[in-house]
Amino acid sequence: MLKAIPRTRNLLLPIGLAALAAVLVGIYVVSYRHKVTHGASLVGVLVASRDVPAGTAGSEVASGGYLKEQTVPRRAVVPGSIVSSAALTSLVAAGQIYKGEQITLRQFAPIAQGGVFAKFSGTQRAVSVAGDDNQLLAGTVSGGDRVDVVATVRYKSGDAERVSSRVVLRNLVVLQAPDAPKGSGLGGGQPDNHVTLVVTDHQAQTLGWALKNASWFLALRPTSRPRNGAAHLETLFTFLGRGLPAASSQISGNFPESVDGQ
Repeated sequence: MLKAIPRTRNLLLPIGLAALAAVLVGIYVVSYRHKVTHGASLVGVLVASRDVPAGTAGSEVASGGYLKEQTVPRRAVVPGSIVSSAALTSLVAAGQIYKGEQITLRQFAPIAQGGVFAKFSGTQRAVSVAGDDNQLLAGTVSGGDRVDVVATVRYKSGDAERVSSRVVLRNLVVLQAPDAPKGSGLGGGQPDNHVTLVVTDHQAQTLGWALKNASWFLALRPTSRPRNGAAHLETLFTFLGRGLPAASSQISGNFPESVDGQ
């Protein structure tokens, strides 16, 4: 009889542990189901019913048909989402907001940063560039387009006069397009037209140098799959040799060494 007690205890111990484990698993399953159900519950948010351009006043967004209410699962709510448009009335859209996006306060900025200031930030700068209609693509370029700057520099190397051209800046945003030409002539057009470009602070230095020391013009970039060609410096040698077979052997002996090797 005395030996039966330890045996019974040895049997009850694993049974008790198994029961405890079952209870803990049950608690975990119930907790997990609660979390899933809570995450799947629907909540109301505001979303853009159409695209909101950068710089649009928050009061216009709130009352101009830009917003609609929509229910989404709680787990899909974007941090900072709002349920009332009242908070937008003293703000402006800091950037483009696309149809279907949830509206958050992070997408807006104080009114002082609205208007033109909503279109560039950080190290970007807005600069006004004066030139004639042909240089500025007046009548062709529009606000929001992107352009490259092509510059040509004349300089001396010893006794030789040299000229070199290259694309010095790429993919600049046109903040404000130049005025359309007033005449129909094919000359230089208005000599005092201007365009406003968005550049970085470093690009502003390059642009300033080109404006003071080179002849230049803007080249309009495409909107369909824009790409850049390989970096290239155009000189007298490359210009005259372009399109000729074995260009270097064809023309290298026809010019002074100080010119054809530039």
